[in-house]
Amino acid sequence: MALSINPNIKRLVCSRTGEEVEHDGFSHPIGLSPAGFPVAVEYDLAAISEQFGDDLFVDRPGMWRYTNLLPVAGVPDAYGADVGQTPTVPYPDLSERYGIDLWVKHEGGNPTGSFKDRGLAVGVALGHALGAESFFLPTQGNAGVAASLFSTRLGLRACRVTMPEDYVGGMYHKACAHYGGEVSFFGPNIAAAGKFAREQMAEEVAAGRSVDLSTFFEPGRLEGKKTMGLEIFEQFGDDLPDWVVYPTGGGTGLVGIWKAFEELKALGLIPVDKAMPKMVAVQSVNCAPVVESFRAGSELVAPVTSEGTIADGLDVPGAIMGHEILRVLRDSGGQGVAVTEEDITVAYNELAAVGAASGFEGSATLAATKSLLESGSITAGEKVLLLNTNSPWVALSKTLS
Repeated sequence: MALSINPNIKRLVCSRTGEEVEHDGFSHPIGLSPAGFPVAVEYDLAAISEQFGDDLFVDRPGMWRYTNLLPVAGVPDAYGADVGQTPTVPYPDLSERYGIDLWVKHEGGNPTGSFKDRGLAVGVALGHALGAESFFLPTQGNAGVAASLFSTRLGLRACRVTMPEDYVGGMYHKACAHYGGEVSFFGPNIAAAGKFAREQMAEEVAAGRSVDLSTFFEPGRLEGKKTMGLEIFEQFGDDLPDWVVYPTGGGTGLVGIWKAFEELKALGLIPVDKAMPKMVAVQSVNCAPVVESFRAGSELVAPVTSEGTIADGLDVPGAIMGHEILRVLRDSGGQGVAVTEEDITVAYNELAAVGAASGFEGSATLAATKSLLESGSITAGEKVLLLNTNSPWVALSKTLS
């Protein structure tokens, strides 16, 4: 597979300091910045616009339609044609019930049933293009499954997946192993599992042979998640949603969607005077570091102690890219909303009643929308897009067991 780096990458920057990060001609994998924060990719958008004009989006299946705005090129359809281009569906019954124009973007159609496929497909391809031979990450859910799948698709050494100890024999364990992952277990939570994994793999990372695919630890996952925003733009055209309501754990997708909107505006595809959607970060009251830091007016997200949530993807007690999540919420005029476990469950059943196949994470977005309606933040007639980030199979396994 002849992978290469997009020649229109302008530079890499530290997401916190804005300082340029050296890449030595893209001769080695990219990790965190020297300051210890995530690295972001900046493109020469003027050159891209001049080069491609109206042909910016290419005639290819899946998210590789946006290859001109992705960091890695030469990705064949056999690797990722089934990732992305997920449906965005109106729900007239719910719209009438709540007096708004309600839509849901369903990410469950991705190959492993989750939006994680977008980020991991790009992260694995980018890392390998930069010379990596293998990948590893801690996980308590879909990320490990996706990383295992895409490592296998590239014919690489098994992705090393580390899970908390109580995940032994669980569905994520079985799915990772099924797709070729090498699974191990350590500690009571993902933070402990991640610390252990990084200690074990430190020599491989230093040598450039392996890449840590943890959320925001390399720039590919953010770029892959960005494709959700590019799809939203294409699916809605000039009539973008007033609100995009996003279930927020690590926050890669929320930051990615906004990055797509900013790039599209810089390219002139979204008019300069056009209002962009207000972004909403949704968390459980049992684990709400982003919401609490947003309400406190902080610049960084302070970690919390999670009390556990039925929505596994929201059970993230810290956020290494918290500064960008908070910036996105403020720049967009958005909000952070914490919902109760009971409200998540009610919304889960409410979506099922109109035939919407949702997991608990996606259901939390409906619960948050109802809260924003009650507070008067969302007003009658506004267009609201909910991100349903995964298939309902995990939720069903809990509710039907």
